[in-house]
Amino acid sequence: MSIFISLLQKTSSVKRVCILFIVSHLVLLSMMLFTFPVINNQIGTKAFDMQSFGYSVSTAESIVNNLNTQTTDLYLFPQLTLLDVLYPFLLALFLSSFIFRLFLFTKTKNKTNSILLIVPFLAMGFDYLENTCIILMISKSIEMSKSFVILSSSFTVLKGTLTSIAWLSILIYSIKWLKLRIKEKKTGRLIHQSIKKS
Repeated sequence: MSIFISLLQKTSSVKRVCILFIVSHLVLLSMMLFTFPVINNQIGTKAFDMQSFGYSVSTAESIVNNLNTQTTDLYLFPQLTLLDVLYPFLLALFLSSFIFRLFLFTKTKNKTNSILLIVPFLAMGFDYLENTCIILMISKSIEMSKSFVILSSSFTVLKGTLTSIAWLSILIYSIKWLKLRIKEKKTGRLIHQSIKKS
């Protein structure tokens, strides 16, 4: 844990948080503009990765059956084995660094709250597990059983849920920080006024 905290201390400066945000979202933008439109157009629905609430066996079978060789190759590379390897890591590092910085601003030292720092990396882990399942399904390296699809779908839902928790934490602690700033300014004004009067 100490190694993880020391990493976040290095990546939580304003400059580095901004860089992580820009780079991670450039990768996301490239997926949304170049790979996903081609894949979605071919399969007639959203790709596995974009099915936030999971997918059924029939949906999974439909996606796999509608993929042609060219789109399958595109899905495998660069989508799953390059872009969707970089993006989860960069996003996790950005989210954890941002949350860590907000913890410093709000003077949050609660050990329970510190678990939130790990949440983005748990989401990253489930994202990679999801990718592995998708690779196995679209390459037809495994029999697409009901249990396997449920497992893959669960990874997708968990990834989305944990990422949402991380973003929600950023929103909550940003509001907390703004409230502290307003309170500090009011206190500062009162002190300044009392000094003037005396």
